[in-house]
Amino acid sequence: MNAVHNVMEAAVKDLLDKQWENLLISCHCETCRLDVYALSLNRLKPHYVRAQSGNMYAKANLMTTQARATILTAITESAKVVSAYPHH
Repeated sequence: MNAVHNVMEAAVKDLLDKQWENLLISCHCETCRLDVYALSLNRLKPHYVRAQSGNMYAKANLMTTQARATILTAITESAKVVSAYPHH
């Protein structure tokens, strides 16, 4: 069986890396960062691809202004939840 990959993971990680220091969150530790990442992925529709060409097509779709805004909204909402209920 061929491997599949959720390209949404890379898109969320990239935007989270760029915006992490700007998020209004009570704690910026690695545990909270991973919680925001996981919760954000749970809020977003996955985009699974099998082939390299599908990977590039999906990444291009996730680079649109609307897609990035949707991802950033999920990250921001997740950061609020994690900030209110940290797991440490």
